[in-house]
Amino acid sequence: MKTKFSIKQRILVGLVLATAFFLVLGSNLLDRKYFSTIQASVKSIYDDRIVVQDYIYQLQDMAHEMEVAVLKGEYVQGNERSEKIKALLADFSRTKLTRDEARLLERLDRQFSDLEPSGTTNASKEGKPLAEAKVLPQLAQIRQTLDGLEEIQLEQSDMLTQLSEKTLGVNRMLSNLEVVFLVIIGISILVLAFYPVKVLNPVHWN
Repeated sequence: MKTKFSIKQRILVGLVLATAFFLVLGSNLLDRKYFSTIQASVKSIYDDRIVVQDYIYQLQDMAHEMEVAVLKGEYVQGNERSEKIKALLADFSRTKLTRDEARLLERLDRQFSDLEPSGTTNASKEGKPLAEAKVLPQLAQIRQTLDGLEEIQLEQSDMLTQLSEKTLGVNRMLSNLEVVFLVIIGISILVLAFYPVKVLNPVHWN
């Protein structure tokens, strides 16, 4: 006696196998998507936040050095420090900026330009009070702008970290669901393979 499945039973088996195939395919595509999201977040945290934070620290250090120089009567405009500041601001501008970050960076560039006009002048002892009256308020504004940029770095880093954690959480949940569905499909295939007569009532041919 031969056992032969009906068309309905063959369709059922095909649906089970097709479901398993598309489940694995869909899971793979989702994993690649979430991995790309996490990879982009990690890269952005380094390139656009950690590196930028270093730029801000360097600019803060230079502003502090300028303030000390003014108080000592040794402040010099248009020296090598100006070129380094311009280079740091140029590197900063090439990173991925938020709208507020771009606005503050533009303000910072303008503040440093006002502080470091073309030409080289020395603050002599006689000119020290004038330098203090003019330069120190400008440096205070620069520090305020740098503080605003630093705060943005912390906010954006926290946001990107939360995005990565959320993406990992969704990926773990989908992976668990994938395991559950694969177990169910595996059991279904085993049932179809080893108990076709009792379960599916196949058609018998003499």
